[in-house]
Amino acid sequence: MIQVFDSWAGELSPSSFKEFALPYLLYICDHLPNRLKELKQEVVPMTVFAKGAWYAMDDLCKSNYNTIGLDWLHDPAEAFKQAQAAGKVLQGNADPGCLYGGKESITKVVKEMVTGFEGGKQGWITNLGHGVTPFVKPDDLRHFFEEVVKYSKEYKQSL
Repeated sequence: MIQVFDSWAGELSPSSFKEFALPYLLYICDHLPNRLKELKQEVVPMTVFAKGAWYAMDDLCKSNYNTIGLDWLHDPAEAFKQAQAAGKVLQGNADPGCLYGGKESITKVVKEMVTGFEGGKQGWITNLGHGVTPFVKPDDLRHFFEEVVKYSKEYKQSL
């Protein structure tokens, strides 16, 4: 998998993003597969992560990216609805800051995320909204992933 990051996308206004950033993101997903073929390389799924560009979800869902990475500014349920309609997979979207709030805080964020992404049924890859930040305790990170597994299973069993 190839992931294309635009970590500063949210610093642009919606119109500036559409004019200055989106064309380059689209160019990459529209041209990279053919370039890989020319180089006799395997064509792999592509993810785009435009941090802070919650307003561009519709445009990104219309792109040729397979997966849309989300930061914590996205509402999981709304993003999931949009992505499912477009046949896209989502990756995200817990606020990495939750890892500093203790296990109770982590569990709350995970429950909200799992519920919003409908328990992870087809179309969601759990992730932090922008990676692991410095000084996170490994046990708290482990707790995050254990809670994702736990609540995803519970959600599926409740259906």
